[in-house]
Amino acid sequence: MSKERASDVGFCVVDSNADVIADNLVHRIRENAVEMESQINRLYRGRNAYDLSDGTKADLEKVIERLNYMAKTLRDVGSAQSNVVYLQAAE
Repeated sequence: MSKERASDVGFCVVDSNADVIADNLVHRIRENAVEMESQINRLYRGRNAYDLSDGTKADLEKVIERLNYMAKTLRDVGSAQSNVVYLQAAE
């Protein structure tokens, strides 16, 4: 079974763009994660001292779902790459 090329499925103009996209994504996530982690820790430390509104709670749930979806998608990408190495070695 051959691997689909990224350019064949409309993902990239050329296959090498996948590395650029991944590198940019990792860089952006790392930058934003530091700031977000600080804010999350502030909420966590005071979690027993305040009540969030229902709208804010709903927004947090939506963000959690979206982050879980993105994490699952990234895991799927990583898993597919593991299979690519295996298939290439088998060929």
